[in-house]
Amino acid sequence: MQEFDTLIAVDWSAASVPVKGENSIWMSRRDDGGAHDLFNFSTRSEAEQYLASQIEASRAAGTRLLMGFDFPFGYPEGFTKALGRGAHDPNPPWRVIWQTFTDLVEDNDRNQNNRFAVAAQLNQRMGFAEGPFWGCPVKQTGPFLSPYRPKQHFIAERRLCEVPVPKSQPGWKLAYIGSVGSQGLMGIPVLERLRARHGVRVWPFEGIPASGPCQVFTELYLSLWPVGDFGGPCKDADQVQAMTQRWLDDQPQLLTWMNQRYPAVVYEEEGWVLGVDPASPAGE
Repeated sequence: MQEFDTLIAVDWSAASVPVKGENSIWMSRRDDGGAHDLFNFSTRSEAEQYLASQIEASRAAGTRLLMGFDFPFGYPEGFTKALGRGAHDPNPPWRVIWQTFTDLVEDNDRNQNNRFAVAAQLNQRMGFAEGPFWGCPVKQTGPFLSPYRPKQHFIAERRLCEVPVPKSQPGWKLAYIGSVGSQGLMGIPVLERLRARHGVRVWPFEGIPASGPCQVFTELYLSLWPVGDFGGPCKDADQVQAMTQRWLDDQPQLLTWMNQRYPAVVYEEEGWVLGVDPASPAGE
């Protein structure tokens, strides 16, 4: 497979107000010529506009662009069935998830959003008051959203790709230390709009051309490997820089991960974190 010309790693944010610095949106962009840029966006709207410009530039130049995001692209097997997806639905489960989130999520250019209401609505649709989505401020608590982890999980708590990485957080967890659930709710609609508008491919759900121009979204986990000191103003800034540097330094390994075979449910509903070995035993 042909290597990528440009690599972008994104640390996403579900903030409800414009914010910069720690726990905001950071992006690292590197190209195969050695150029590097680090960006800090205060709103998801600004980040979406920048990503659109990069995709358009790649399409115009006929280059290969890889964009990685630190939130789940899918959920454990059975999620879409619980949401009501029928066995004969022509749309694959991951597309149902992405379209459902896009239809429900409201997010303005000042980061004001309805993510907790959406999580409660999804729980209600599935008929389980305890979850699977959980974690919220007390004022967002209601009959279908709890601040507490469910005592039982009628859908698996973790995806297959999360089992070998015990320090990773499940996509159901919307708040508290290390949570990524809110980022998934707020990030997937952005990627769905860009995908629909610009024809971006989504790995591993969709195949990647072996050569020639392409623009690709993938899921990453910024704490998958040790992070050195890149001189950034915060850990988030160093993490995205470390990821694009690792990718650039070893593109053959990057492409090996993208071409490995994963269980069927990975391509249909769950997705996969790029860099997690499918053969890794739990806890390694």
